[in-house]
Amino acid sequence: MNKVLIPVDGSSNALLALKHAVNVYGKDAHTEIHICNVQPKLYFHIGKYFSKKDIYEWQAERAKCAAQSAVEFLERAGVNFSFTYVSGDKGEALRDEAERLGCGRIVIGFAKKNTLSRLFENSTTAKLLEISNIPVEVVTGKSIPTLERWGTPALGAGAATALVAAVID
Repeated sequence: MNKVLIPVDGSSNALLALKHAVNVYGKDAHTEIHICNVQPKLYFHIGKYFSKKDIYEWQAERAKCAAQSAVEFLERAGVNFSFTYVSGDKGEALRDEAERLGCGRIVIGFAKKNTLSRLFENSTTAKLLEISNIPVEVVTGKSIPTLERWGTPALGAGAATALVAAVID
């Protein structure tokens, strides 16, 4: 049995990886596709005000919303699949879930970024490639927009400078 884990988060890159996996592996009747969403762990200071049941329900709702487009695509494609969600560090949680399910491959979507962005960003894909013994197939998606790549930090720095100037006056 060929088992493939595909992380989904509602992004276009995750959907692109899902489409790739369905086209390559989904036609085989002996392939099981597992989609997985990773929810962040709540900080202790926040989590202590909520019951474990409330946190579990909140994370389950967020995970279902994030995976909705992937579920709709798989249902339209007529592919058998299962959906799970886990919480924790994305790279470690995905590796652990793939091992728990007995997956032979992880297919993940990745946005094209420049070298400087990759240097300062904590990438789930890079972490997964580093720690996983399971083969990881990376499907490259679209480049992130120039405004998002350079404009957002510049706008933030400009706004902060304007705020400091206003406070000084």
